[in-house]
Parts: sequence; structure tokens; C-alpha cells
Amino acid sequence: MSAPESSPDLHVIDIFMMSVKCGNCDTYQTIVGFRKEPEKNVYTYECENDVCDPNVTRTIVEVPKEFDNSTKRAEQLPYYSSEEEPEGPPE
Repeated sequence: MSAPESSPDLHVIDIFMMSVKCGNCDTYQTIVGFRKEPEKNVYTYECENDVCDPNVTRTIVEVPKEFDNSTKRAEQLPYYSSEEEPEGPPE
């Protein structure tokens, strides 16, 4: 598939323009994690309150790389470390 900028009719996903609402406490979750995988980018959201246990209410959003236009911005946030990237399959 071609890159989003080369095909203006291709839909893209801007993760920072989305709202993720918790079904437990009915508040909006905040993005707290980002990691790159070979075929997708993974964003992690959690509630910022004392009501919800993150292990129960954490939300994981997976976006195919060819549709994700938020990668550059996510890499600039404090919770991202390039050392988290997988190095590929072992040989």
C-alpha cells in the first residue's frame, strides 16, 4: 500500500484527535504509552484517577502503520523510548 501523503484519498488515523472514554468511571482516558511494532503502532490509555485500576480499565489501541499519521508526535512524548522497539525476529 502506498504512503498516505502520496494518495490524498487514503484515510488516515490521527490518534491525538480521538477521545477514549472509560466504561467504568465515565471519564476520558489519557494516552500514557506508545510503542512501535513491525506492522502497527500501539497506543495505551489509562484513567487518571483513584477510581479505576489501570490493570482492569487500560485501553490498548492498535493502528496499522500505513494509516497512522501520529507516529512522529508520539515519538516526541516523554513515555516513548526508542529502545522499546523490537529488533526483529532472532536468527
